[in-house]
Amino acid sequence: MNMQRKKEYAIFIAICTLFLMMLPKVCAQTSLDNAISVEQESKMRNKLVEYSKEFLGSPYRRGATGPATFDCSGYVFSMYRESIGIQLPRMSSNIYKKSEKIEDSDRQIGDLVFFKTTGSNEISHVGIYLGNGDFIHCASDGSKTGVIISNMNNGYWKEHYASSGRYIKSSKKIVAQDSSISEEEFLSNKTVYASLSPSESSKKNYGFLKNIYVDGTFAFDWNFLESNSFKLCFRGVDSMIHAMYDAGDLKPGFGTYFRYDNGTGVVQLPFVFSLTIGQYARIFAGPVVTLGTPHIPGDSDNEIKASIFPGILGACFTTPSIKAGIFEFSLSQDIHYTVFNKENNSALSPFNSFASGLVFSSGVRITLPLQNIL
Repeated sequence: MNMQRKKEYAIFIAICTLFLMMLPKVCAQTSLDNAISVEQESKMRNKLVEYSKEFLGSPYRRGATGPATFDCSGYVFSMYRESIGIQLPRMSSNIYKKSEKIEDSDRQIGDLVFFKTTGSNEISHVGIYLGNGDFIHCASDGSKTGVIISNMNNGYWKEHYASSGRYIKSSKKIVAQDSSISEEEFLSNKTVYASLSPSESSKKNYGFLKNIYVDGTFAFDWNFLESNSFKLCFRGVDSMIHAMYDAGDLKPGFGTYFRYDNGTGVVQLPFVFSLTIGQYARIFAGPVVTLGTPHIPGDSDNEIKASIFPGILGACFTTPSIKAGIFEFSLSQDIHYTVFNKENNSALSPFNSFASGLVFSSGVRITLPLQNIL
């Protein structure tokens, strides 16, 4: 067991170190870094538009970046990366911030159009401009959802339109803004994305890290059982840090809790392996390290014994998240059962077993997709 605990700590420390090292990195390349020749620009714009249309009809799924489902920013993010190798930030607001702002009259196919759809002053939706007022995007609600083509003159989109932005920019346009350099001089000192294949660009910038999500949960614990009586009981507080790999609808992960159990009077450190199902549900199980001598809640004289393994098993459900900068916030409701026995390792009565081990945790989850900081 000691060796297992050492391995768990080593993995956890490695993930935290990686996370801290990546925080200072720039979120995305600017349009200046994507500068290319005029001929390349035209080819890239056409390639982007043609590739984007191949996904018409793909369904909307929050947080998805393809290849079968997308959310609005995930669709644009994936189309740029996979078709022409340009790496954008992950969220609509960050895509907007890093883009070169352009006049509506200067829009070309492949440029981006941004919208404010949530009633706030924040950019919340993005699409790829197709020309003649049309744009392709992934819609989450309305009469049609998923990847569709809409028109800028439509009442809803016209009302919520905010701005246009550009990431595909030829060297000629940059030189026109700065007459102190020649186009040849500029190109000789630039590494352009056009020289990279989409797969090379993706590997250079992300690899498997683009699918890792780190989340932290902060909650208070409660249940409704105490020493042969039914009543609402405060069971303490807990926090958890967790890392998940987005492999589709089933997402494996692992994490660790720090949990003060007011009912049994101990501090517990569960190490859990998890499986997130879809977007809002997660199941988990793992060993538990207990600090202190536990007792049955409401009966401090009746000491019991905590189990290391089997330790804890449970399920967690979250609400749809709210995005704020690079983070996502959601409410979480966790129900878990921790194993306790009598001091001689025999089983507790069913009532005392549930009174000691069954706990509900209500709190807030903060999620950081690592692709938001790459």
